Amino acid sequence: MSTWHGIEESRFYAYRNWTNTKGKLCGSYAAAVLIAYYQDYRQELQLPAYIRQPFGEGENLVAYLRLFIQPLGNSTVTYQVSSGISLFCQYHHQKLWARSTPIGGLTRVIKRLDQQKPVIVGINRLLGSTYGNHWVVAYAYRVDDTGKYFLKVHDNWGNYRKEIPAKWIMGTVSFP
Repeated sequence: MSTWHGIEESRFYAYRNWTNTKGKLCGSYAAAVLIAYYQDYRQELQLPAYIRQPFGEGENLVAYLRLFIQPLGNSTVTYQVSSGISLFCQYHHQKLWARSTPIGGLTRVIKRLDQQKPVIVGINRLLGSTYGNHWVVAYAYRVDDTGKYFLKVHDNWGNYRKEIPAKWIMGTVSFP
């Protein structure tokens, strides 16, 4: 088996119980995992304590992000997730802003993971996703012997170390 490149799986253990149990809120949950990682390990975000303390729980963070990303609770597209994260960061006086790749994005995923930066990945049922249309957070990638790429993701459904084929990628959201 090929070697994984990116971030250590153990860093996402703390977020293992951050699961989307309320329907179509996977965009907000994926954003929460991304932001929590930046707060915990990259120290590039300082959130108010009432939203989330470093290495703390994610309930309040998800609730606040939902106001910016999914106020009506509907499914999201790449632009909604990236602009919602950017507005959230701006509202809380953070210098980070999210950028998106609306179609494809494997190159962006590899670049960010090689920089030790997780990436929100939109996966699509028409591309084979067994999750249907869904948002996950990728933190590692590998290439098999046949040249196919795979991602290790936090799936927001209770598996923080799920392996998925990169061919499912529909779009990405990440910090620069």
